[in-house]
Amino acid sequence: MKLAHFGFNLRRGFTLVEMLIVITIIALLAGLTMGGYTYAMRSSKRRLTAGTFEATKSALENYNTEFGEYPEPANSGQMVEILPGKSYDTSGAACLYQALSGDGYDQIKGVTGSGDGETPGSSDGKTEGDEIKNITLKEMPQSMFIRRDSTFMLIDGFGRPFQYVKAAPATTTTGGTGDAANVETVNSTYDLWSYAEDEVNIQSTSSDALEDPSIAVKWIKNW
Repeated sequence: MKLAHFGFNLRRGFTLVEMLIVITIIALLAGLTMGGYTYAMRSSKRRLTAGTFEATKSALENYNTEFGEYPEPANSGQMVEILPGKSYDTSGAACLYQALSGDGYDQIKGVTGSGDGETPGSSDGKTEGDEIKNITLKEMPQSMFIRRDSTFMLIDGFGRPFQYVKAAPATTTTGGTGDAANVETVNSTYDLWSYAEDEVNIQSTSSDALEDPSIAVKWIKNW
């Protein structure tokens, strides 16, 4: 008589503990990957911002040499929603775009002339005709500016408008302890900055940062 052979199936499923270990490892690897990607993207945006920043400063010096002064924003406090729920003062960025590109002049205080836009002095995204002589930054790439609400503006690597304030002549007021200067900028020429990855202090100014330097820790700035 032959004996029946009984085979044993040694295959089995994962235990709950093993599944949790595997899931934890996958989550850690995903976190490391996303963290590295986020860091690389942030670093890339900061490098792009720094490059635009230096080009802007150089162009502003060209503007000062050509016209004898730095440009001044014509519409202070011009707030525009750039990201959902986040509004920025675009007056300085609009002024910078026109001062650097030569495209229009209505965002630059005290400037008059003939413009090629739909309204006198407005920007249309092109520099042509009489505007060409006003270019202070040659071959501005389209990645440096955007259009919002019919306004062209200079942006940083994070897609946000650069902040720019021209220094006003210092005035003094007499107080109980003597004369005090009315300081609106950190520098005696102009303040230029990008909020960079700062998501909190997006409506703070350079004068705010002068009083509390911790505000501008994440900014890319010229002071």
